[in-house]
Amino acid sequence: MKNIKNRYKMVLTCLFILGIQLVSTAQSLDSLFQLAVENNTELKALELEYQAILIRQDQVSQLPNPQLGIGAPILRPETRLGPQVMMVSASQMFPWFGSFKAKKEVVIQMSKAKYEELSAIKLELFFRIKTAYYQLVFLSQKEKLFSETVTNYRALETIALAKVESGQSSLADVLRIQTKIDEYIVLLEQINIEKTDLYAQINNVTNQPLANKILIQDSMDYELINYDLGQFRSKIENHHPLINKLDFQIAASNSKIAVNKKNNQPGLGIGLDYNLVNPRVDATPMNNGRDILVPKVMVSIPIYRKSYTSVFKEEKLNQEALNYKKESITDQMISTIISYKSAYDNAQLTYDLSRTQLEKISSAYKILEASYSADGKKIEELLSTQNELINLKLKLDFSRLNMAVSKAKIERLTDY
Repeated sequence: MKNIKNRYKMVLTCLFILGIQLVSTAQSLDSLFQLAVENNTELKALELEYQAILIRQDQVSQLPNPQLGIGAPILRPETRLGPQVMMVSASQMFPWFGSFKAKKEVVIQMSKAKYEELSAIKLELFFRIKTAYYQLVFLSQKEKLFSETVTNYRALETIALAKVESGQSSLADVLRIQTKIDEYIVLLEQINIEKTDLYAQINNVTNQPLANKILIQDSMDYELINYDLGQFRSKIENHHPLINKLDFQIAASNSKIAVNKKNNQPGLGIGLDYNLVNPRVDATPMNNGRDILVPKVMVSIPIYRKSYTSVFKEEKLNQEALNYKKESITDQMISTIISYKSAYDNAQLTYDLSRTQLEKISSAYKILEASYSADGKKIEELLSTQNELINLKLKLDFSRLNMAVSKAKIERLTDY
């Protein structure tokens, strides 16, 4: 028994220290969201992928490498001005007008799609933080309730001991009460263990040491004010990151079609051939030994168009598939929101019922407590009512948690 009391004192001391820390270093949801944005490794990886895609603009806007050639004839051809001893050529091809712009547009749309993927992951990470944070709030409320319960049982123990001394009650009543005290002291210790897991979940998202404690500042936001499925559908179709990602992928596909069209236009090129001529030794014609310089213009003619047709059909099929995906994702999200709303409504009904029952049971407990203080009778009924009172308070807090989590799930799909 002495060991149990020492453990209870230790728990209370930890709660007191925690309360002091909470005032000075409590963390809000917004501050944890900011930590996730700054430190989360998954977001950092996506950010780097996004930047890597942007760099591709320099790659697609570059001219093809110029071609240089040099040759020396084994059997020197003779010209009127002398033999040719070396040939040098250079050429540069240019894509059709607008090709670079079309290729850049592909990269831009792909980068936008990657950015929307980053935004979607951010929503998911924020949701994970919020749900873990709300569970910490619930555990803190539970911790407070159990601490108050232990205090109430201590007071009841004092009354029971007094009744035993006066002969109005038996020692069995004291033992029953002490058993309850021991039970709730252990439950308080279990709450601290549960908190450790939630700390690790949040710290994993924010990339902090997993053992860091999260000192809560905000309360649970469980009041669902606006619920309009038509408005939600419109918002999802026009603004949800996953839908935006698909829209940008469709835009990138259209840009690929434009690039394919440019690639199947004639290619233009310019070049220069230079032939080195040695002067004749057997005669001295005018301009003896003059070198040969030949500017030239080149055109590549797209005769084979099978690949062009194939690419066009492929991209059109991809676009059709992406449009079906958009429709499927939207319908699935709306269906999921309806499910979350049902869970919210069920939790709200339980909350309202528990609050009504709590008022009545609280009144009944006060009557029984006053009766026991007076005559030392009905200890079993008093303890049973105390348990019922605690369970109702827990059910009330748990209903708030379920409402808050259901609201957070709806906001994950509609608030961005």
